[in-house]
Amino acid sequence: MKKIGLLILSFLLFVSCGEDLDDKTPLPVSDYYGKWVQFVDGVYADDPASNQFSYVFNNDNTFVKIRVYDNKTTTLSGTFEIVTNNDKTQFILTYSEYNMLISSCSGGGLKESFTLDKSSYLIDDASACDRSYTFKKEK
Repeated sequence: MKKIGLLILSFLLFVSCGEDLDDKTPLPVSDYYGKWVQFVDGVYADDPASNQFSYVFNNDNTFVKIRVYDNKTTTLSGTFEIVTNNDKTQFILTYSEYNMLISSCSGGGLKESFTLDKSSYLIDDASACDRSYTFKKEK
């Protein structure tokens, strides 16, 4: 009888230690399009540098990156694709020409990439080697 009890207890522990599902529902693909704004939580929220960038993703897979800083607006543009592998969604952006505002680990490259996290924020993949920002979809 003790063996059956231990077996049931072991089964329950095994099942309860499985991967927890996040209760946050990912954005549907149709919600990827539109304006995404730089997001900063906490003490840096009022810093002008913390809200200078935004992206607009269009249905035709073109995008515009907009920087407003010190009363000057800079725009960059290009195309993007959305790649999903192993439950990981990435936005891969390809710029039409080089600009130092491209956030990239490849130094002088024309590509930028972002990962969509479980909270539906876009996280800049260049965080290991370049400035990195987080973006949220504007409502």
